[in-house]
Amino acid sequence: MTYFPAPRFPRRSLNGILAGCTAICSVALAAQSAQAQDAAPMELPSILLRYELDYSGRVDGYLAPATETGVKSGVPLSDVPQSISVVTSTELEARQPDEVEDAIAYVPGIAASTWGTDDRFDQFSIRGFDMGSSALYRDGLPQKVLSFSAFSTDPYMIDRVDVLRGPAGVLYGSNDAGGMVNLVTKRPVFDRLAQGRLSYGSNNTAETAFDWSDTISADGTMAARVTGLLRDGETEVHSSDNDRAFLAGGFTWAPTDNTTLTLLGHVQKDAKTPLIMAPVAGEDFDSAFGPLPDDYAYRQSDYNHFETTQESFGWELTHRFGEGLTFNQRVRLAHQTTDYAQLDFSYADASGLNYYAFRNDEDARTFGFDNNVKWETQLGNVENNLIAGLDYQYSRVDVTHYYDGSIYTLPYSDPNLNFTVADPALSSHDRTTYRETGIYVQDHMKFSNGTAVTAGLRYSWFENDATDLLAGTTSSQSDSAATGMIGVTHEFANGLTPYIGYSEGFIQNVGTTATGQTLDPSKSKQWEVGLRYQPTRDLMFSGTVFDLRKTNVKDYDPEDDTYSSFVQVGEVRSRGFELEARGRLTQNLQAILSYSYLDSEITEAPDPVLPTDPIKKGNANSFAPMHQLSLWLDYDASALVQGLTVGAGIRYTAESYSTQDNLRITPSNTIADMAVTYEARNFDVNLNVSNLFDRDYYGVCYDGYGCAKGEGRVIKVSLSRQF
Repeated sequence: MTYFPAPRFPRRSLNGILAGCTAICSVALAAQSAQAQDAAPMELPSILLRYELDYSGRVDGYLAPATETGVKSGVPLSDVPQSISVVTSTELEARQPDEVEDAIAYVPGIAASTWGTDDRFDQFSIRGFDMGSSALYRDGLPQKVLSFSAFSTDPYMIDRVDVLRGPAGVLYGSNDAGGMVNLVTKRPVFDRLAQGRLSYGSNNTAETAFDWSDTISADGTMAARVTGLLRDGETEVHSSDNDRAFLAGGFTWAPTDNTTLTLLGHVQKDAKTPLIMAPVAGEDFDSAFGPLPDDYAYRQSDYNHFETTQESFGWELTHRFGEGLTFNQRVRLAHQTTDYAQLDFSYADASGLNYYAFRNDEDARTFGFDNNVKWETQLGNVENNLIAGLDYQYSRVDVTHYYDGSIYTLPYSDPNLNFTVADPALSSHDRTTYRETGIYVQDHMKFSNGTAVTAGLRYSWFENDATDLLAGTTSSQSDSAATGMIGVTHEFANGLTPYIGYSEGFIQNVGTTATGQTLDPSKSKQWEVGLRYQPTRDLMFSGTVFDLRKTNVKDYDPEDDTYSSFVQVGEVRSRGFELEARGRLTQNLQAILSYSYLDSEITEAPDPVLPTDPIKKGNANSFAPMHQLSLWLDYDASALVQGLTVGAGIRYTAESYSTQDNLRITPSNTIADMAVTYEARNFDVNLNVSNLFDRDYYGVCYDGYGCAKGEGRVIKVSLSRQF
């Protein structure tokens, strides 16, 4: 069979599209500006829509007043009996992160960019659990990585990010112990909005973006929104790609105060750079063979590429009946194709550095919905919000894998990757299908004395099918899980709100034991005690102490030399405390301060069979730094220069291990960031710098696999205009 490689992102084509889109957007925005000069401001037509936006919409300032991520009926942030932080619209606009993992870098308990410069997906750990591939949700529906298909979302497409720390099984079904990250998509607004942006930065990266929304019907019941972005650039890695093109659209119809329907869709195409792991002299090979060139950690083969195309479409429907009843429905269908090829480092020996080639062609599809009914009622002196729902998630990924074991050896004297790499032979063609159905109930009772009680239960059924499309065989695995949560908060008149909460979660394990028995789900449970203090509506201090445990942890059977069977005797305990201050300190100064202390330990693990086998019991979990500290300040310097705002931040992450064997340490790092904005009339000029002092550090060092560099200094200058 003749193989025809998928087309790459040609620079000429992207530059042409970039210029064309800029011209089209400028004409459209200018026309809208002319039409709007005589248009009077229009209020939102739906009381229900205004209510929804309070809990899930745009947030001005650094403190979100409310959320529906931790309590699905929507409550003030202080009423959630679990740690939650919200990255607001203001923070996203000030820092202008390029990836979601960058957007959450100042959130306590988050170790961001755990795989260095790897930008194939958003990667991070929460409370000592590697979560990047399984913790992402968008608009409350799962958006998890399937093989190498990640359904990545650009921060310019979202209004806010809600980070819930600890198990979230009751509301969101299968999810790992650390928590979940919910991205809230930009929705149409009934106030006029029109913005265009041009930027240029490090590594020859050019970008243009626009965001437009307005009322589109004479009776004021319909609004639309269109958001788009084009980026053509590179990273520090030689011959790299950092290209993205997306167009997102939304339509809202709010015919009455009781009904709203919002349609959301987007298309996106990315060309990214694979993970570059480089061996380190004295760690991965005898230093007598080296040293390697200084820039070796940024070298890659021309064979490498990571290209994706994705589409999504869905809707949100809300209708309020009488007697306090409201029906909510969220639906999304998504599809992604992935073309990924890499010449990857394998091992080093006396002969040189050994590499192997592989390629994945993937087709991934997801479908999910969440239907629930909310009942709001007054029971004596208690405001009662009861929500009951049914949700469903389906995913399927077809993976065609090419690998034949061929080894390419580079001599230490001339480790040059500029040679032709042949596509390896077909090795497998598999399909994995996952289905999960859950029913849940959550009740939030707010007493007139300031006490709030939140409790919930879920029961889930899930099934995983693995099909070998070459052999025509299928294996299936099904199970079920029950989870619960309960928490109490009490709001004092002086702004203090203590809380205590217990929550559970689960995640399915795929595989069998040596005797052929299917694996049980891994369970997680957390006790948490916290205190929030809100002296003003724009400022909150919070602290929490937690004990988080994951049981039934899957691990390879040490007596199986083929690594094809598993045991479940593992347990990981993660406990510690977190501190966060977020909001407006003075009239001109806003801030985010966070500190996390983490004591992570593997409390149960399989006993080693051979004396040379590693002993995991007593080790720390992977990606679990003991200390993290971050500070971001946003100062309105208009008293000095009219329209000037200056932001600066610093992030410290302690050393950690990348595997549970604890054989290799990823060193600590301290990174500084900066953002300067100057506003003049309808124009904004932004200067954003990440890793301000260009610190050289490792994002990850992996046992026997080498290290990946953390991102160096990136400078971006943007010009925005409001039309």
